[in-house]
Amino acid sequence: MSKSVLSVLIIDPHDVITKAMSSMLAEIGWTKIETVSHAVDALEQLRKNAYALVLTDWVMEPMDGQEFLRLLRADISLASIPVMIVTADPNPAQFIAAKQAGADAYALAPFTTEILASKLDLIRWAA
Repeated sequence: MSKSVLSVLIIDPHDVITKAMSSMLAEIGWTKIETVSHAVDALEQLRKNAYALVLTDWVMEPMDGQEFLRLLRADISLASIPVMIVTADPNPAQFIAAKQAGADAYALAPFTTEILASKLDLIRWAA
C-alpha cells in the first residue's frame, strides 16, 4: 500500500519538531500527517482514527514515551501500530528502555530525511 494513503501521527510538545518531522515525512511520500502535543491526546486519537505509523518523543509530560508505549502495546486494537521514538538524548539506556517497551525504531535527533527514510524502511509494517 502506498504511503500517500496511510496516516501517520506525530507526538511531540514542540511545534518546531512536529513541523520539521512533518516536512521530512512529506518529502518521502507521506501525505496524511497529524500531530498532537501529548501522549494522552495521542491515545485518544489512535482509538478514534486508523494510523499506520506513530513517531513520538520519549521525554514528555504528563505521560512519557515509555508509559505511552506500555499502554499502546497493552491495547489489542493498537498494539500492532509501528512506533518510532525520536529523541535528542544520546543516553544508551534510553535506547534499551525504548526497545524493551516495544519501539520498532529509534532515531537520535537531529537527523536528515534520508536517515528518517532508512529507519522507517527497517520497520516491519503490520498492514
